[in-house]
Amino acid sequence: MKLYLIRHPRPDVEKGLCYGQTDVPLAPGWMSDAAHLSQYLEQRITADNTVFYHSPLKRAAKLASFISQDHSRMSEALKELDFGLWEKQLWRNIPRESIDLWFNNMLHAAPYQGESLQALANRVWGWWLARQKSDVEHLVVVTHAGVIKVLVSLLCQWPLEQAHRIDVGFMSVTELYIQDDYISLKRLGAGDWVL
Repeated sequence: MKLYLIRHPRPDVEKGLCYGQTDVPLAPGWMSDAAHLSQYLEQRITADNTVFYHSPLKRAAKLASFISQDHSRMSEALKELDFGLWEKQLWRNIPRESIDLWFNNMLHAAPYQGESLQALANRVWGWWLARQKSDVEHLVVVTHAGVIKVLVSLLCQWPLEQAHRIDVGFMSVTELYIQDDYISLKRLGAGDWVL
């Protein structure tokens, strides 16, 4: 199986906004980049045995609908981390002590009264376990940075508490090749498909 993890397009929000599971609009012009992304995928996915999944949040759902020609399946498990009280706040306005508390125990702390990173990992891993043994040749997932970072860390057996170090750009493509217990990371958060 080839697993393609695609982050949603850039949202039309104020820079520095914490939006997690908040539904936010997409920035103008996203469909032009989506057309290039679609061409990139068409050049690599030649088999009919392809399945698309997406987060229910609009910023992911719209891209998934576009690149799958409305054949993507929605999964609640693919939502971004729930930042609770921090949702819709600017990061610079969140008390530094709260952010430090989170960073000091990123795996289990949730000072924002939302989901911990471990809770997100459990949700995403449960979704993956239900699909890993399928006979799908290409699995395309349109989701969020947090989900991609966590899933890549789990699949590559990297420390989950270091997942925040992975840089996943908007509309980037992360590719993994998976055969039984063998997993190979081919691309990580790359947006060079636009070239």
